[in-house]
Amino acid sequence: MKSKLMIIAVIMTMLFMGCTKGEQTKSKNMEQIYLEAGIPVKVTEMQPLQFKLDLSYSATLSGLRQSTASAMVGGRIDKVLVKVGDYVEKDQVMFEFPEDAPSGQLPQARAAFTLAESTYHRMQNLYEKGGISKQDLDSVQTQYEVAKANLDIALQMLKVRAPISGYVISVNVRETDGVKAETALAVIADTRKMKAKVWITEKEIGLIKPGQITQAIWNGITLEGKVKDVDLAQDYATRAFGVDLEFANPGNLCKSGVIADIYILSYTNDHALLVPRKNISSDEKGSFVFVVENNTAHKRYVQTGKENGNFEILSGLNNGDRVITEGLNLVYDGAKVKIVAKGN
Repeated sequence: MKSKLMIIAVIMTMLFMGCTKGEQTKSKNMEQIYLEAGIPVKVTEMQPLQFKLDLSYSATLSGLRQSTASAMVGGRIDKVLVKVGDYVEKDQVMFEFPEDAPSGQLPQARAAFTLAESTYHRMQNLYEKGGISKQDLDSVQTQYEVAKANLDIALQMLKVRAPISGYVISVNVRETDGVKAETALAVIADTRKMKAKVWITEKEIGLIKPGQITQAIWNGITLEGKVKDVDLAQDYATRAFGVDLEFANPGNLCKSGVIADIYILSYTNDHALLVPRKNISSDEKGSFVFVVENNTAHKRYVQTGKENGNFEILSGLNNGDRVITEGLNLVYDGAKVKIVAKGN
């Protein structure tokens, strides 16, 4: 029994040693292949490309000019003359209160105007006949003009007008609704252009200036715009700097009040040499890449600039340099390489 176990142990040992020797032979063969034929790599040939750096935010879009039509008196809404989507001109009547609304005092104003008008015309006749002085006529005329102004005010209080020209984007009341004075009845917006405000940090304040290109993207719609103003002082509540943006809105496709993704183009270089972040390594001397010259990998130190997934290379590389982008795990300085593919 013992002799059988010893025979099995010897056989297992011989098999193990044979497998190990085979693996070593195989490994040695791969190393020999790399030494003789070169490590297979993929390279990208350096050429000038456009590099852009966008800062991204979220913000609410609204009409460039937007205002609210509010009730000047309390009472019952008699007529609603507009609906959402209507375009209104400035001072166009949008809502009406009944003329007998107590808070409007229209009957009193109309009666006072009628009396003042009648008195003024009568005094004009007397003045033409020499019955009163010019001073007396002027006094009556002043009373007439005041009464007329009061009547106009009473009418305006009962007829709510559009504060600006634009589109009605919301109507908050219906006919017969009772409202209080200063109730917001509707919102009007000029949405041919849109505006937004974003808040930026201290680190970003030096990257954004008036006039820079910006985009707002909402629901697949892209609006092109520019930075209008950048705050020069930090907001105490938000501890950030406000940036006002303005966008064109052709066809009024984008709606007021929506939340859009905002991108501000803070930097561009139309002739940059770019290397992906994953292809740049570093040691105690700095950042480096591997380039291929005469089928040999050479370690090349580079100075990097801005980064957006790709690093902008400020120095260390030239047009036409072939930078290794795949096979880096096997490459070392001075290694023989074989280019098997070229990328962009």
